[in-house]
Amino acid sequence: MWQRRLSANVRDLVVPKDAQLFIGQPSMKRVIDWLNAPDGRFGADPVRGRDELLVRSLTEAVAELTKMLGPAVNNTDVWRWGQEKYHHALIRHPMAGIAPPDLRATLNVGPYPRGGDGYTVSATGNTNNQTSGGSLKIIADAENWDNSLGLNNPGQSGDPASPHYRDLFELWARGQYFPIFFSRSKIESVTEEKQMLVP
Repeated sequence: MWQRRLSANVRDLVVPKDAQLFIGQPSMKRVIDWLNAPDGRFGADPVRGRDELLVRSLTEAVAELTKMLGPAVNNTDVWRWGQEKYHHALIRHPMAGIAPPDLRATLNVGPYPRGGDGYTVSATGNTNNQTSGGSLKIIADAENWDNSLGLNNPGQSGDPASPHYRDLFELWARGQYFPIFFSRSKIESVTEEKQMLVP
């Protein structure tokens, strides 16, 4: 939240008001560059102006989180990264909005905490509910395909009644990989069910 407030405040400072409708958020690298070498836009004493902006942004971030999550004092269970109100992954099924509440709970997957943001290797976006980022990663071992690893989301089945509808979600959210087998013997060693399709 501090990063969000800091980026917004730096943008308000360096981007002219008339141009703000046309210019989005500056890159985090630019924001950091401006903070590392503050110029006259930060005031007559740029270092002091920069420091005041940092403190004001932190104060605003705490106020925003307090409004969103309640007071922080003795409230550590609520002030936690990745909970439903703050930075998590929740996959909403397209039909969940019209489904009865009990069915909605089986359609949606999550929420589950996810680290990172739009500036990390596993980009998870900068919103309270992760809306961007990779859902599939594979590390392929071309010398021995059975050594390949992957992560996927949310599961291997599209059927909400299946135990495999959401079974990969927590692994994905934690960034933990599972084996991806290639050879018949390895695949058969983990086969749970077979279906024969007959025309």
